[in-house]
Amino acid sequence: MTNNYDVNERFYPREIKMDTLPNESEVDFLLKRNKNYMNNVALTFDKKKITYEEMHTRIDEYARALYKRGVREGDLIAIGVVNTPEAIYLSYALQKLGAITVSLNPIESRKNLIQDLNVLTPKMYIGINEGYNNFRYASRGRNIDTIIFPAVQSIDSKLVKMLYSMKNILTGNQVYSMDKKLSKMLKDGKDFEDVIFPEYKEGATSEIMFTGGSSGTHKGVELTGNGFNSVVQSLDYLNPLSPGDTFMGNIPEFFAFGKLALHYALCNNTNVHLTLNAMPKDFTKELYRIEANGVFAGPIQWEYFINDIFARAKSGIGKIDFSLINIEDEKAYLEFLKRELETIPKEDLWLDWLKMGVSGGEQLRTFTEKVCNLIFEYFGAPDELWNGLGMTEMSAPVAVKKGKENSIGTVGPMIPYNEARIVDPITHEVLPKGSIGLLCVRGPGMMNRYYNNEEETQSSFIEIEGKKYLNSKDIVRENELGELEYIDRLKRSFVCGIENVYPQRIENVVSKFPEVEESIVTRIRDNEMQNVPKLHIFLRDKDCDVKKLEERINKEIIKELSTNYAARYFEYHEERLPRTAGGKLDPKPLQESDNTKYLHRGKVLKRN
Repeated sequence: MTNNYDVNERFYPREIKMDTLPNESEVDFLLKRNKNYMNNVALTFDKKKITYEEMHTRIDEYARALYKRGVREGDLIAIGVVNTPEAIYLSYALQKLGAITVSLNPIESRKNLIQDLNVLTPKMYIGINEGYNNFRYASRGRNIDTIIFPAVQSIDSKLVKMLYSMKNILTGNQVYSMDKKLSKMLKDGKDFEDVIFPEYKEGATSEIMFTGGSSGTHKGVELTGNGFNSVVQSLDYLNPLSPGDTFMGNIPEFFAFGKLALHYALCNNTNVHLTLNAMPKDFTKELYRIEANGVFAGPIQWEYFINDIFARAKSGIGKIDFSLINIEDEKAYLEFLKRELETIPKEDLWLDWLKMGVSGGEQLRTFTEKVCNLIFEYFGAPDELWNGLGMTEMSAPVAVKKGKENSIGTVGPMIPYNEARIVDPITHEVLPKGSIGLLCVRGPGMMNRYYNNEEETQSSFIEIEGKKYLNSKDIVRENELGELEYIDRLKRSFVCGIENVYPQRIENVVSKFPEVEESIVTRIRDNEMQNVPKLHIFLRDKDCDVKKLEERINKEIIKELSTNYAARYFEYHEERLPRTAGGKLDPKPLQESDNTKYLHRGKVLKRN
């Protein structure tokens, strides 16, 4: 496979266009990358260290055992795992057999598991004990072979294993049938000789990962193992890590971001420290315990990290106001934080070992990035925080901001082998550079389709200049350097007059007002302007003069954005605004309510 994608020559060499892309399964690509480092440590878990040679031996044993159990090429095999050695072996063993891995969150709610199983029914489920009870409930009436193992299987401590077993008994997650245990399956089949390993089939789906996207409805994204390979190879042009460096394996591989992170780290022959302590509150402790040269994490982990560091400041300043809701002067606040940082002793907090700290998975606030960079500089990290834009449908990243090399507040340029077109959201006409528009992307990591969902699949691709692009449903702007600035989700944008309005930009302005705790923008149909903005507000200051506040807000909106962005309606809420299960502000319930409340024909409503 040859590469025929655009190259941003400001950041990458022109010779990239001459690259040959991978054309093999994930496990074959991994073995090729590991062949000169077989004695290096591949995985560290608790006190156990596993070399690359041993890892590949285990992968082969798992593949043989799974084949004896009945796994064949093209079978849908669901795995609900966290980052343990067993999870790594299973993932690559299924690739070796040509099976299609269906990634499930092992601690997902029963409702979501039922939703996922309604999309597809796998032949087999392999998961950790913690998810067994929920999966058993969700899979009732479905003929699914089930294999379970303890997440602590590779931990040597008998006490830890005993406590883990007792916990699973109490929660109904303990498995008693030997036929359902991974250890029994491996014992019976690891030396099985009559296995047939299929030949790699170019373009065949090897992974299905679920995403809710902007609709909230779970869709199964069909990806190829070679798509992940190509992304890994593209990241070679950004990679600061060397064989033998430590990598923190904290993001579960049921997320595309986590899957890519682990494959990337192993293909670069690093020592991947797998951790079961993957919650945001554990991030700082685990980062320093491992002294990771590389780590991928979400914005929430980096905000916990920042607060953990500033908790050591002499003044006891409390948690950082990342939203800047109470901050009138951002520059002065940063200077204040810098002075507070300088009261913290450096001895135990050096970061000179952190070559690459990456934020991804959701939007990173620019202020979070700036504060994190203060910490990195003060404690001797060689680079600033990296950031990126990605999507499951593209096998994770499409653009990456490489620390100091790229402009703060951006998600960087498109990574090698990927290319972008920014188009009008309605006409799909390519817009001039510097315009705000809909991001469409293409590259070797692009999904095949949504599983058994032709309607969603067709609506997700756009033909531009004779080429097939994925509609990212993200609104962005490309700056003069070719770096992308994230603006908002397309689903929330609307036309007011003749101008596209992006609610996130209004909410960013409103967040600067100290009287406002939270705000969400919805759109109201209008027979003169098509749509107009409405502001939903939860006040911090309940006694403020709301009429004067509205005037100040709209004055600032017009100053920073335009007249069409000014709110025509305001609604004040007694309780906090709705949030998603992941904790983000959720405009959907408010928009649905407004759609009903403001139904009108031929009349322009007056503002409340």
